[in-house]
Amino acid sequence: MNKIIEEDAINEEKLKDDEAIIQVQKTNKYKKYLWNIGLIIILFLLLLFAMKALDGGNQIFTLAKYRFTVLTFVIWIGFYLILKGITGKTKISLSIVIGVEVIYDIINYIVRISRGSGMTISDIFAVKTGLSVAKSLQLQLDSNFYIAMALVIAIIGIIILLRKKFVEEKEKIITRVAKAVIGIAMLLIVFNINIYRKYSLWDMNDIYEKLGTPITIFRMLQDINVKPPKGYNKSEVEELMKKYEVTNTQNKDTANIIVIINESFSDYYNVYKEGKENPIKYFTELSKGENVISGVCYSSEYGGQTSNVEYEFLTQNSSRILPVGSYVFQQYITSPVRDSIVQHLKSQGYKTSAMHPWRSYAYSRNKIYKLFGFDSIKFKDEMEGLEENFNNDFYSDKSSYKELLKEIREKKKGEKLFQYLLTVQNHIGYTNPDPKQITYCDNNEKNVYMQLIHESSEALKEVIDELKNKDEKYVLLFFGDHQPNLDGIHNFVDRTTEKYQVPFLIWANYDIKEEYNVTTSTVFLQNYLLKAAGVKLSAMNKYMEDVQKEYPVITKKLYMDKNKKIFQNNVEEANYLEKLEEYNKVDYYRIFDMK
Repeated sequence: MNKIIEEDAINEEKLKDDEAIIQVQKTNKYKKYLWNIGLIIILFLLLLFAMKALDGGNQIFTLAKYRFTVLTFVIWIGFYLILKGITGKTKISLSIVIGVEVIYDIINYIVRISRGSGMTISDIFAVKTGLSVAKSLQLQLDSNFYIAMALVIAIIGIIILLRKKFVEEKEKIITRVAKAVIGIAMLLIVFNINIYRKYSLWDMNDIYEKLGTPITIFRMLQDINVKPPKGYNKSEVEELMKKYEVTNTQNKDTANIIVIINESFSDYYNVYKEGKENPIKYFTELSKGENVISGVCYSSEYGGQTSNVEYEFLTQNSSRILPVGSYVFQQYITSPVRDSIVQHLKSQGYKTSAMHPWRSYAYSRNKIYKLFGFDSIKFKDEMEGLEENFNNDFYSDKSSYKELLKEIREKKKGEKLFQYLLTVQNHIGYTNPDPKQITYCDNNEKNVYMQLIHESSEALKEVIDELKNKDEKYVLLFFGDHQPNLDGIHNFVDRTTEKYQVPFLIWANYDIKEEYNVTTSTVFLQNYLLKAAGVKLSAMNKYMEDVQKEYPVITKKLYMDKNKKIFQNNVEEANYLEKLEEYNKVDYYRIFDMK
């Protein structure tokens, strides 16, 4: 009996010891998980501050922005849980989340200081174009970049030094699936809440600074699908456009048409009052001469995205209804473009040609120009005699015009030409000054830019001089696609409208009615040109005449009413009036529903 009692006592003691061991194991396990959580929080805090520096902010997230801090953490944790569910590895999952964030922020920083505006979802469609010009960029890194890199190094150091501290236990499949499901649920919740929907994507630098990278990306994704404008009805738009239809008659006494879209050409001297003297004196004098229509054209772009400017001019469709950062050529043109100045002039008997002295794949122009229907298309490999400019390996305007003038000389008498040339000389990347020219200002980048546009202005003189001596009629439209970003990341802080102004002129070697100090935008240039050339207007041209009476300027960023008051799109939408809303519907129809 005593033996039985002793054995029971021993068993009871062992049970207590086992329970104590289990309790210690549970306590240690919880401590390990708490250690994990603490490390992750520290790493995400460091990542948050690094991201904030790269996104342009100089201050730590304040209490007023705590909601965005929490949401940012929720996004990171959501992706971490999904990856942890897939890989089963804490360090790998954490490293991927942090690595992707850091890489994106560094690329975004570089894009922002080079072109003046942060990255958008659509930039992935132009990655080849970006890489083709990247070598010409001269980056000027600021203190924020070095602060961010120091924080990134600290993050990497913590992961390396404390790698053994992370809990790495084999988990059951059901546990991993549950983590992935929870992660997905967290992301869906963040994506569908309304806290940050009120923030406009008008200024990408501003929204990156306010919301941070993860939330900004989610905000862009919310607008990735283009929805029809409110009240849109396809049949109603078709009935509207029928009112403007015209018979396909031709004028016999029309002019040959030349369009030169000059890369980054702007009147920097007069707009910003910088520089010792006007680098484009010839252009300025020509703009005030006889048989000229000239003035200010507002562009939808600043610092890049030339293809969108091309699209607006060629079609009269505005990119304003599309998601911020859209690349129309690569995203929305998938079949032949039925209604454009190219097709209209072909219907009027014109032979059409397009030239661009750069790589054919940039913005998919090799495909898109064919869909526009140009009869002849030439890129740098097909253009003879191209010469690099003094600054970099982009080809000079002067040598580009040689090919244009060659086509003019070779054309048959009586044949009508529509020549379309997009230049490349003045592309961003202003590093090497020309010692043969005057020094326009002390800032090297701005000085090189002014020297380049001086060359553009002088090269245009050679074209005009030759056309003056032609017996046949020629009319030329010359305008800049956008201003370059010459003030780094700081240029977008102030929402002024001047940065969207580029000069334009229409010159003819015959009598036309002069107009000076015209204020317009890219979508209306086509009408000025066709009227000067004596070409019958298309239905869209006639419709745009009515739109222009109410809104002489319409761009992606702003619009001007007939009282010359400027409004910012997506900022003062209450000022939209009936004709502008109607144009939005026509725009949507022509981009998505017109067959």
